[in-house]
Amino acid sequence: MNRVLNFSSYQKLFEADETDSTKAAAQIVDLFFQAYGTIVTKIGDYKEAIEDLLAVAEEKDAAKKGQIMANMLDKVVKKIDPAYKESGDAILQAAKKIKDVYDELISTEEGKASLEAINKAIYRQILAKQQGLTTASKDIKVDDKANESISYGYLYEKNTFDDERNTLITKVKPLYADVVQQAKSATSETIKSKSIEIAKKLKAMYEILSDTPKFEGMKRKERISTIEKYNAEYEKLSLELNDARRKELLKIGLDRQITKVLEEIIKLINTATEKITEVDNKKVEEENKKSDEENKKEEEGKDDVGEKEYTEIKSGNVEKGNLSPKGENLDKIKAFQESFNTLFPTEKIKADGLYGKNTEKAIVKVANLIGGLLGEDLAKATESGKKMTPELQSAVESYIENKDKIKELISVSSGNNSEDNETED
Repeated sequence: MNRVLNFSSYQKLFEADETDSTKAAAQIVDLFFQAYGTIVTKIGDYKEAIEDLLAVAEEKDAAKKGQIMANMLDKVVKKIDPAYKESGDAILQAAKKIKDVYDELISTEEGKASLEAINKAIYRQILAKQQGLTTASKDIKVDDKANESISYGYLYEKNTFDDERNTLITKVKPLYADVVQQAKSATSETIKSKSIEIAKKLKAMYEILSDTPKFEGMKRKERISTIEKYNAEYEKLSLELNDARRKELLKIGLDRQITKVLEEIIKLINTATEKITEVDNKKVEEENKKSDEENKKEEEGKDDVGEKEYTEIKSGNVEKGNLSPKGENLDKIKAFQESFNTLFPTEKIKADGLYGKNTEKAIVKVANLIGGLLGEDLAKATESGKKMTPELQSAVESYIENKDKIKELISVSSGNNSEDNETED
């Protein structure tokens, strides 16, 4: 359901004279809206936001509006990600104070006498918020189909950005919508000026974050630092707006107790904003750390392969230890013999790790085979098979790994198909 408040009613409402009570009511609604926008973005794809606001606007009984605002805040806090519990707790405290200060406002003599005007003022504020949201939806596009009837909930739908950017962009939208509305309808020139300033900064922030090709062109560390930078900037702008509101309260001349409670609500909203930024930055850091660890493992894996060392092994007819079952090169010799048997399955030799005459012949044969494919003379360096060179060992391993790709290049002549045992000279 996508109801839009009637604009002709909106115009008529502005004809009414403002009183201290209606000004106070407008301030309360502003803070409710900010508290709501701050926390609802932590739910995700939330579709009921427009209905929540209309529940406040369309309530005929002015005395019930404070409770309804508190109910709507309680409703969204219950749906947020548990990671934002501290922020949710601050908003729940703000919700109670919003109800209490509203009830106190309408219990005063002026408040009792102005219930109808207060009701209209709240209706007017909600309509102005919706108008701001429509403008924001056009300025900060969420879809090419954005139009006049766009709903508040639509601003919170999932975008085609990665998680970190989407989290930040989702936070930017309601604050941008708020300052757009304030720039047009705030009674204070100070608030209007500050809202215009913040709106420009938020729009510039969004344009950078939503430029996917540019963002993806950044190095990972730069993307992380950009998100952290704008998380901090968002928090700073939100606090600046609330500081301007707090100062303006002192000028309006509201009841001292009401002003005090409104200031307390502002502090709670600030706390919620700060806690949200802490959690969002922590998530970014955790993703960064996870990515670093994955990259490190990947690089270490590459390094392990790249740094594998091969040492020259001499025939057992040169170094007797390489004909011993206890020789230090037993496993390396055996690995070569097994590779030979893979390459020349009809000319297998015994893979026992002993480097004798048959292994010498095998070395020459493999060196000629692989050297011929590479266009290099690998056999010469083996000194008739007396040396198993590092280059040959590396080449054999590489070719075995890719044997399926080169099997058509390997032509195996029919041999004696014998399984000779290694012997000394």
